[in-house]
Amino acid sequence: MALFKFSWLTVCIAVFASVSALVSCFFMPSESMIHFVRENGPVENLTLVFYVVAIAFILYSGRSFLTVRTRVAVTVLLAYMFMREASLHKSVSTMSILKSKFWLGSQIPWTDKLLAIAILAPVLWALFYFVEKYIRQWWSDLRRKDGYAVGVFVFLAVLVISKIFDRSLNMMHEMWGWHFDSWVEAMVTGQEEYLECILPLLVLVSFYQYREVYGTLWKQADSPFVSVWLALLASFSALICQVVLPTGDMSLFVQENGTVETLTLVAYVVAIIVVVCFGRRVVLPTRCAILMVLAYMFMREMDLHKRISSESILKIRFWLGSQIPVADKLLAVLVLFPLAWSIAYLILRHARIFIGELVRKRAWSVSVLTFFVVLAVSKSIDRMVSVLTDFSCMYFPDWVLVLRTSQEEFLEFLLPVLVLVAFLQYRQQTGGFFRHL
Repeated sequence: MALFKFSWLTVCIAVFASVSALVSCFFMPSESMIHFVRENGPVENLTLVFYVVAIAFILYSGRSFLTVRTRVAVTVLLAYMFMREASLHKSVSTMSILKSKFWLGSQIPWTDKLLAIAILAPVLWALFYFVEKYIRQWWSDLRRKDGYAVGVFVFLAVLVISKIFDRSLNMMHEMWGWHFDSWVEAMVTGQEEYLECILPLLVLVSFYQYREVYGTLWKQADSPFVSVWLALLASFSALICQVVLPTGDMSLFVQENGTVETLTLVAYVVAIIVVVCFGRRVVLPTRCAILMVLAYMFMREMDLHKRISSESILKIRFWLGSQIPVADKLLAVLVLFPLAWSIAYLILRHARIFIGELVRKRAWSVSVLTFFVVLAVSKSIDRMVSVLTDFSCMYFPDWVLVLRTSQEEFLEFLLPVLVLVAFLQYRQQTGGFFRHL
């Protein structure tokens, strides 16, 4: 995919993670944020899931262009990082085997140190293998700013920065006796956990960028169904999180004004900025209509559609119910008029072009169709339990409600991402879509 050819993609991911941590810390109470990013909390468990996904992808997709030793070395490193994230490095003794005090302290038995050496031997071999076989090639490619080389550098930088965040507050407390407010702890811990969460993602991105450069045994055309796979991945990720996380933590993760919803708002802002800055080849009315739809979806995600009345202005009951004042309905008409104009304009101006491109399976049109399908599915999931409860008097256990909410929130997070994917696919085409606009 053309996106993986962007050399600074991993830098953007790292900046996005750091900004997301700041936004989460700003919107969430300090206690909730600390609970969210604590040890064995939702973010750390999600990081473990990402490591499993990264190992599976590399073992499967790396068969065509990576040697067996290289695949084994990458798997060993990722597996050890997974175990470190799961705090298994403290299982040998009361102290972590990765700390210098474990090796220099006399209170640790020699048998424990010998066992630790045996445990660390595979990861030491993997590091030595990479340094001996790839360090010169990596340094040369880094000077040429190849994407995978930049990704490896960003991975190492993020690893170091996250460790600094991990130790900074404790070191200042131990050395100078400083104490910090809960918001400072929430901000620093949030940065650490969010950055650690993207480490396996950086490995995956660098892996695919390496494939673009050296994967000569695997050449294939870009699939027009990337957006479909993203939708399936989002739904599957929600299921994995449901299995890995305790029900209470998962509920906190996907609750209203929770982390997933906050990240969805950030994604909408990013989509709006990208369309404004890089959509100048689109005629002004079309650009304004797209931005209007994104802005209204952003406001809907913030629940601003409930500000006019206690009932959402997007529900039929608001318009048919006699309990809603006429003045509120007139105000709602004025509020929704720009959105109605935008939708009508896009349908009248571009529906025929969209259908023709969809018949030819152009990537951007498939992404637009996926956007509408995901929007419909997320709304159906949102209403399903309520409808069954109201009409059939059916009641569901907590895990079913959390499963429903997680599927809905993960798919809603995907919506602005699909807009960005479709936009990049527009640009990838040689003027095809823009020529019609």
